[in-house]
Amino acid sequence: MTKQPFLVWDVLKRLGPLKVPLLLNLFVLLPYLLLTLYIKLTTVLHQYSGGILSRRLGIELLTTLFSEPAPAVPYLGLFTETAEIVWCVPVSICFFSLSLPMMPSGKRRFLLFCGLLMSLLLVDDIFRVTLLLRVLLGVPKTIGYLVYGIFGAAIALKFWRQICAGPYLLLIVSGLLLGISGSVEFLPIPGIGTPIMLEDGFKLLGLLNITIYFWQVCRGAILRAAPSVASSGV
Repeated sequence: MTKQPFLVWDVLKRLGPLKVPLLLNLFVLLPYLLLTLYIKLTTVLHQYSGGILSRRLGIELLTTLFSEPAPAVPYLGLFTETAEIVWCVPVSICFFSLSLPMMPSGKRRFLLFCGLLMSLLLVDDIFRVTLLLRVLLGVPKTIGYLVYGIFGAAIALKFWRQICAGPYLLLIVSGLLLGISGSVEFLPIPGIGTPIMLEDGFKLLGLLNITIYFWQVCRGAILRAAPSVASSGV
């Protein structure tokens, strides 16, 4: 009788509903553990490494990562921070709704890809990924925007029937607003206030409309599936 290899995935499958919470907690705890391990090791090995390993660097990195900004005025960056919070709402709606057993498989795939695209845009908006790629590697920001645009166009072509069956005007409006917001920096618009309003103001409006869109789509899908779920006793 051959011995089955030990697979981590087999252990995770046995955990059942605890699998997702465990993975999410490990994902959050891993950076903490690595930083703590680095600080502990450098404390012990500092004198043997000729000063290369520095405990101070680990502590500075830890405090920097967890420090809270202290702006001079409380409303500094209010609209920008609000937009980042609003970004999280449609992402949460998509991933929560696709996890519901009553959600049809086609709608679930649509929400999955939309949630992934919005998650990428959210990460880029918060951590300035396209800006860092341009500064560090010389990758033009237009390349990043082109990748996001191709991803969005692929979703639209794949799920156009589902999009047309819902409040697609909200999706079109939000796409136009976000497109204008992303293209402002490439346009020779004079002044200071006008570019800021077009970029950040239109982004906030676009996010608001896309949040309303996914709220209505997911709510409608759940309500339509509720009678069949109730009749089947699920």
